[in-house]
Amino acid sequence: MVISKDSASAKQYWLLLKNGNAAALESLFKLYSNSLYNYGSKFSVDKDLIKECIQELFVNIWTRRDFISTPADVKNYLFKAFRLSVFKKITQLQKHQEFEETADYPFSITLSIEDIMVEGEQKEEVKKRLEPALQKLTDRQKEAIFLKFYENLSYDEIAGVMGISVKATYKIMARSLGFLRENLSKDEFLILLSLFYMKLFN
Repeated sequence: MVISKDSASAKQYWLLLKNGNAAALESLFKLYSNSLYNYGSKFSVDKDLIKECIQELFVNIWTRRDFISTPADVKNYLFKAFRLSVFKKITQLQKHQEFEETADYPFSITLSIEDIMVEGEQKEEVKKRLEPALQKLTDRQKEAIFLKFYENLSYDEIAGVMGISVKATYKIMARSLGFLRENLSKDEFLILLSLFYMKLFN
């Protein structure tokens, strides 16, 4: 398995912060805070809530550094812990009851018109055709696509973040792409796939 530069840096920062290096915590925050914010914004439009969850995540890591073991994949650990934190916070604010995760939760994903590789005015028209099909996916399917193509997570990592089996992750992705293939023309489906893979390799 290829180890990315960011992954290697994250592991180094983690080991340093466990030894009390506050600068390493700050470096880890800078490395992943934007990605975490982008991920969190798919669950809630409350910017303050998302920022608070990110801050709490890193404060908890710092205050509990002596008791937290070094994860095999730091990014995967952060996304999973952050996801759980956001779910709990949303539930507490909306229902004021004990948190219990279910398969029913909000998740939004949109296409950026700037990414669509067609000429001028056609971009808006293409987006109008692609967006409705994308929004018909279940929230869990949208989240899996986001983690796969926007955050470049493996199926194992997606399963870990979402708290499901690897087999279920493959099934969700297959059903998502199958649905999009059936509800878009061949050209539209290929455009959408190209957009996803552009995100993957950006």
